[in-house]
Amino acid sequence: MSLLRALCAALLFAVVAACHRQTEVTPTPQEEEEPAPPPLPKPKPQPKPPAPKPPKVAQPPPEPPPVVIMEDGIRLEYRAHGGRTVVEVTEPEGAQVQAFDGSALVADDTVPLAFDAQPDHYYRLVTRFPSGAVRDKKVQARAGRLLSVRLHEAKEPTAMSDKDFRALRGQLEHERSDTTKLAVLRSAAASVYFTTAQAASLIDRLAFREDKLAAIPILKDRILDRENAWQLYQHFTYREDKMKVQEMLER
Repeated sequence: MSLLRALCAALLFAVVAACHRQTEVTPTPQEEEEPAPPPLPKPKPQPKPPAPKPPKVAQPPPEPPPVVIMEDGIRLEYRAHGGRTVVEVTEPEGAQVQAFDGSALVADDTVPLAFDAQPDHYYRLVTRFPSGAVRDKKVQARAGRLLSVRLHEAKEPTAMSDKDFRALRGQLEHERSDTTKLAVLRSAAASVYFTTAQAASLIDRLAFREDKLAAIPILKDRILDRENAWQLYQHFTYREDKMKVQEMLER
């Protein structure tokens, strides 16, 4: 009985062992676990794009520089004025100024004063100084500009000093052609005055009679002692030239 039990146990052990071998599966090479792929490299950090430039703001065009004109003791200054056209008189304080547009009175006050003006229009300024002297000046208003006017009381003109006259005469003697000499006279006569004797000396520096005659209209309005202007006749040879000089001086 015990032998039978031993045989049964051996048989059962053999069956269990056989079943166990059948269930074990040898993995094929393909089925072996593949190695894990290497880790991907970390992406390089991309540089930050540059910050956008701020938009350009349109700058207003620069204002044109002031324009200054000096003439006969009057200073005119034109400068930008925000699109308005204005005339102002700033000197001399206390003087009485009347501004006329044609025959119409547009301003009447003591200095300083200002008034709106029409663009590119002419105005007549009549100024009465505290001394009683009067100046009458026509000025032009320019579009979009402020015209600043400074007036000075006119002074009695004086003839060229001896030193300045000798320099002018020397310049004429240095020039060879009468054409150039006449040009020098025109330039000088625009800003200075002469005595009759000085004018005669300048005429004598010209070589040709036609050019001597051409000098008379240049000089005659700049001669201070007009009562002595008849002495210029003596610097012309021909009678017909003397008559022409007389006609020009009487105009």
